[in-house]
Amino acid sequence: MDQSLLNIARDGGNESAAERFLSFQGLKPSSALELRSYDIDHFGDSEKYAGASSMPLSSGSTAIMRARLTLPNLSLSLVKTFPRIIRGYHLAHAAAVVVPMDHVTSTRINGQSIGSSIVVLKGASDCLVHEPVGRLIGVIYFTPPACEPWSRLDGYHLLNPAAEMLATLRGQISTTLEIAANDPDVLNEPTSRAVVEQSLLRVMDAAIATSVDLRSAHATTSTYLRIVAEMESLIRHDLTIWHKTTEMAERVGVSVRTLQSATQAICGMSPHRYSRVLRLWSVRRQLRTGPARRSVKACAIAHGFWHLSEFAASYRAAFGELPSETLHRSLRENG
Repeated sequence: MDQSLLNIARDGGNESAAERFLSFQGLKPSSALELRSYDIDHFGDSEKYAGASSMPLSSGSTAIMRARLTLPNLSLSLVKTFPRIIRGYHLAHAAAVVVPMDHVTSTRINGQSIGSSIVVLKGASDCLVHEPVGRLIGVIYFTPPACEPWSRLDGYHLLNPAAEMLATLRGQISTTLEIAANDPDVLNEPTSRAVVEQSLLRVMDAAIATSVDLRSAHATTSTYLRIVAEMESLIRHDLTIWHKTTEMAERVGVSVRTLQSATQAICGMSPHRYSRVLRLWSVRRQLRTGPARRSVKACAIAHGFWHLSEFAASYRAAFGELPSETLHRSLRENG
């Protein structure tokens, strides 16, 4: 083992590691580090452990990647994400700490800007996350101890650590993954593995213990969340029907302006666009996994797309391919 790497782990990271914001270019698969790429259709399989699901907002050109290191008492992942809306989470007897590893500040959770804050998810967390651009995030998943600060954290929390604490935590994540990629043999040694794991936990605990809880300072818009949930329930009840915004507002029991404000705040878009995104992604799932005798036309009509040429154009704009291409590929793969 490179002794300098273990020294860095003991010291809680260093300034250069914190500043460079580890990218996947510095990682490689090893006996300790799993490195995988995903497409938007299969990324959901990697989210099941957290009881979450992502709905893509566009196909984009950004590769979706995940590096994962499994230690005795935690797992550490680095994830390169994609534009999406995330729903969930439910982590039974577990917690996930999400650490921003880049400078993206446009992501919102339940209508509140995440910025450079750490997100802590513990137990059942009713969250809707709007991620308009892909991000680079570190995720620490573990069973939290029954002591401070973890005993007072439940649901979700948006924590704002001091800049130097965030830099140290980022550096610790980077260094830990670099050890796994470049010196995996150290993680076969129980003593060294324990040092690496405890160093990461110590720095994470310190960052969280010294953070300001922004969720308590800025109450989440629970009314907006309820409005969006009721609007989506109305849409999904019969996907063949396109409700006008005025009708949706009336059915939900709010004004048009309130419905628009709620959907913009929580989902980052208008009610009409959200309805379209939801339907397009549902069509794609049906084209990929529906009955063997399914057709593009039947799937489109079942989701309220009556003008097939306009539907095909919208689908291609969203996913970078025609719906017929999605269907044919699925039939080949499952044939």
